[in-house]
Amino acid sequence: MSILLSGPKPQPISCRLKPQRRTNISANIPKSISSLMDVRTIAATASIWLVCVLCMLGILKAEGYEIVDSFDSADIVVLNSCTVKNPSQEAFLTLLNKAKTQGKIAIPAGCVPQSEPSLKDLEDCSVVGITNINRIGEVVEEAIKGNTVQLLERKDLPLLALPKIRRNKWIEILPLSTGCLGQCTFCKTRQARGTLLSYQPADIVNRAKQVVEEGVTELWMTSEDAGTYGRDIGGSFPELCWQVLAVLRPHNVLKVGMTNPPYILEHVQEVAAVLTHPQVYSHVHVPVQTGSNKVLEAMVREYTVEDFEVLCDYLVKNVPDITLATDIICGFPGETEEDFEMTLDLVKKYRFDSVYISQFYPRPGTVAAGMKKVNTKLVKKRSTELTKLFESYTTYDKMLNTEQKVWITDTEINKKNTENEKQEAMIGHTKNYVKVIIKKVDYNLLGKCVKVKITETSKWHVVGVVIATENVIGEILPIAHYRKEFQKTKVNYRAKERLGKLKEELKEKQVKDKAREPREHTDTKSEGKYSFTRVATLIGAVLVIVGAVFIYFNA
Repeated sequence: MSILLSGPKPQPISCRLKPQRRTNISANIPKSISSLMDVRTIAATASIWLVCVLCMLGILKAEGYEIVDSFDSADIVVLNSCTVKNPSQEAFLTLLNKAKTQGKIAIPAGCVPQSEPSLKDLEDCSVVGITNINRIGEVVEEAIKGNTVQLLERKDLPLLALPKIRRNKWIEILPLSTGCLGQCTFCKTRQARGTLLSYQPADIVNRAKQVVEEGVTELWMTSEDAGTYGRDIGGSFPELCWQVLAVLRPHNVLKVGMTNPPYILEHVQEVAAVLTHPQVYSHVHVPVQTGSNKVLEAMVREYTVEDFEVLCDYLVKNVPDITLATDIICGFPGETEEDFEMTLDLVKKYRFDSVYISQFYPRPGTVAAGMKKVNTKLVKKRSTELTKLFESYTTYDKMLNTEQKVWITDTEINKKNTENEKQEAMIGHTKNYVKVIIKKVDYNLLGKCVKVKITETSKWHVVGVVIATENVIGEILPIAHYRKEFQKTKVNYRAKERLGKLKEELKEKQVKDKAREPREHTDTKSEGKYSFTRVATLIGAVLVIVGAVFIYFNA
């Protein structure tokens, strides 16, 4: 079987498959495939096209499927999906229906089938849920046989060490957890992925060690909300970062994933310390969504604009040259012109390096879908106005003629030159994660940290020339030094109340889970003894009362 990988959006897998009569049969597939030889026999007769879950691709390749890059030549299409916004789900469904129309076997995976298993588009399809991706080989095998299976049961997290094919050999995407602790009225993530489920720190650290030994340069620590990591197992995100940093080699670098304001605020001093470490990009992505407290309350975002400002002010003050990225939703139900002006004012104040702007999309099954919508034309107008504001300023001009430490991990085809030919360039990022284009191509620099002089700046990136390739890393002090720089200080924010309640909720959940566990034999004995004691006490009390009554009537 052959497999196709075509980028960050949904993609499929392919191999030649003789026409088979498909039947709609529910099947309980085995927990493990009987033999690799059986899978390779099937793989020799079919082709698959995969939409970009790299560990699923790695599993299928390990089981004998050949990777290809053509949708048209595929007989089986495996499509991973995202349910955050309407456009991403619509693109997924378009590709799914295209595959079915062409007579291909379509296997939807990920958040859409997990959150909406009854969608008409998913009828007669085998589906794979978010915690069952390690069983993709079994699902493909059953689909080839003509069976329809659905693996949507939530279970433990997949192993971090599953076979994986990286799109970029120098970058490892290191998942920390799945699920969400938020209750945002516009989002379906919690419906699809459930509540927080974190990997154990030892598993993440061991995976980091493994990929470093494999030659990876960058490690991206990601999840739905990195800041929530460990709250269900008694850990914390900053502590995990320190543990991972302890196993890196000098040329390695960490990239911190997206985190929502309440969870980074709780330990903002420690996060700032992490970001100042020489092997961590000084860059954070913290979605604010709106500059209006009224709209934040309707979204149930569990923080205020003032909380967000406390966070930004602290990080800008304490992390040199930090770059800030945020998300903003235009036209959330109930958003007035005054609310939108507050959002514009927030962007003007902080001049974010990156702003991910989206128009409000009512996701089926969410609370916000039932709210009164803002006029569509007005939503588009606000989105356009915000985009123009963001594009009106630049943030990288101060980097011109400076010397920067740059990690080079990729190449890309740049704009055409005067001879109308495409130009290839090296791509890297500075310590504060600004994209750097190096026009002189030298593949030997891939995976290395070099010193670059910045010769041009623009809104989206900077251009530079390599001036040194040796002794660039500089001194890396013990981790204790960076932690010591940020002593615990009081940071006031309203979201702290919510976090306190959240901790209590997690404790209650742990107590309930423990109560459901089977009791040991010794517990049964003590329970019986306790019951006997209660009975004896009750009998004694009755006898005392009867004696008192007898004495009273015979006095």
